[in-house]
Amino acid sequence: MTSPFVWFHNNGKKPNETKSFLESMLGVQSSEGPGGLTMLATSAGPFAALGSKADRYGDRDEWIPFVGVEDLDAATKRAVGLGATLVREKSRGPAGEFAVVRDPGGAALALWKKA
Repeated sequence: MTSPFVWFHNNGKKPNETKSFLESMLGVQSSEGPGGLTMLATSAGPFAALGSKADRYGDRDEWIPFVGVEDLDAATKRAVGLGATLVREKSRGPAGEFAVVRDPGGAALALWKKA
């Protein structure tokens, strides 16, 4: 089985500080992305984005993992049925649609369907 995790998004209040930290700590490269996002990449390609305050999914500063799903509506319904809380309704992003839930333990998880 391949990993269901396909992307990571940091929605902290201080994306510039996070960018500088990750560049120094991990040697990742950053570039401007769509919608004011900062894209993070290694030699293997992009793997994450840093958002702005407008991009926040709730009131927490956190990394949000994105998992790929075949049917976003069905996956969202299933997650809520398993005890997750819907944080952000289905939205369109640069590469597809996503919804954000909090699992029963309180951690955020974005369900993503590629465009």
